Amino acid sequence: MRFLRFLPFVAMLASAEQLDPLLTRMTKAAPSAVSFSATVKQLDYTAVVSETAESHGSIRLKRAKSGVIGVMEYTDPSPNTVHFTGGSMEKYLPKLNMLEIYDYGKYSKSVDQYLSLAFGVSGGDLQKNYVVKLGGDETLAGVKTTRLELTPKDKEALKLFAKIELWIPDGQTYVVQEKLYKAGGKDTLTWMYSDAKLNPSLPDAAFDFKAPANASKRNMK
Repeated sequence: MRFLRFLPFVAMLASAEQLDPLLTRMTKAAPSAVSFSATVKQLDYTAVVSETAESHGSIRLKRAKSGVIGVMEYTDPSPNTVHFTGGSMEKYLPKLNMLEIYDYGKYSKSVDQYLSLAFGVSGGDLQKNYVVKLGGDETLAGVKTTRLELTPKDKEALKLFAKIELWIPDGQTYVVQEKLYKAGGKDTLTWMYSDAKLNPSLPDAAFDFKAPANASKRNMK
């Protein structure tokens, strides 16, 4: 019976031993992790009404000198394209032929760090910017993963997200699922990736987007 009381402690030690090798692997892979692509299912949960909005599409991200750039193309239920340009974001709504422009402002660094989490962050940077905890082993769609729990250290970043969870396949450094816990409430945003590829063979143009010249523009806060 005394041994049973020590089982939780033994489990914690086992988890702690798994974290360092994972972070080391991420650090080694980070310099060569230039781009990422995947099919994505997005779940946007609103706690006050206990409802989840589901969207489907694809994502392509690439590291550049200006920060992470890329494109998220949603096909349903409402087609739209989101373009990250390193410091700002554009969202094109084809049904309205409208381009919404978002300036990250003081949150630019935090947003760029978040985008890097999908494929190119080093273990050292992860520990520098977040309190990192091992959430344990989980299997998602038949893939064995390790779940990490991240709490931003920066006060401005905490105004965006209270916590972030990552699911990383065994032996890999990219993620197959991300979950954001929005600050100030219980709302969450989850991205579930399939057919994920690290450094896919894609032309530079695949990571760019240009709205039609006659699209109306609106600056968003």
